Amino acid sequence: MSVRQVVVSIHDVSPPWLAEVHWLLASLDDLGIRPRVLKVTPLDAGRYPLEACPELVALLRAEVAAGSEVVLHGYTNRVAGPLRGPLPDRLRARLFAGKVAEFQSLDVATMTERLSRGRDDLGRLGLAPSGFCAPGWCADPALPALLRTLGFRYTVGMASLWDLTADRRVSTPWYGYMGAGAAHEALLAVGGRLGLAAGRDFPVVKVFLHPQGAPGSPACRRVFRTLRRLLRERRATTYAQLLAP
Repeated sequence: MSVRQVVVSIHDVSPPWLAEVHWLLASLDDLGIRPRVLKVTPLDAGRYPLEACPELVALLRAEVAAGSEVVLHGYTNRVAGPLRGPLPDRLRARLFAGKVAEFQSLDVATMTERLSRGRDDLGRLGLAPSGFCAPGWCADPALPALLRTLGFRYTVGMASLWDLTADRRVSTPWYGYMGAGAAHEALLAVGGRLGLAAGRDFPVVKVFLHPQGAPGSPACRRVFRTLRRLLRERRATTYAQLLAP
């Protein structure tokens, strides 16, 4: 029987959340979770360039050297106009992602520019990504084809990993912490528990963490308790490792 796996990712990795990212990584270290996935925003809020924070750049380089993976996570992590796409997608983005649904608000030309610029920004720092995750997992339907054209290997959805090279999807039941309000986190916990129960025998599940408020959050501590249980029967991996030949 093949070993079952878990992908553990930290979202919104950017200079404003440096202290919280340090805390999350140290907490994962305490559980022996390596490798992990770092979802990096190159120009958070349009005001915080990653390259202007040498401490975070050094931390990310050390993570990559130790086997972790960097994923491009939007470019600014902020909407840039009205939401686009089918009505259900727009409603989900408004309710679930709010102002961070960047790639649900961009036309194709702007998506192309931001994807290319983001990959170049990370590449110059020695952090070249092969995958992309839209903030809030919300994006215009044109995004997957565009990513494929630009040479990205995969894109991450909330409950799936889309291998763009082989054009196949891998289901990934999830559990996680969003850094949102108590009611939001409670609903997220219910959905996550149901997903993990239904996907107990799935080859891979994922656990996501956001830095916002993480060190003092009971919801975040609940996610770490779930991680401890998952580690009894799964080993940590990255998206790139899952798709390796």
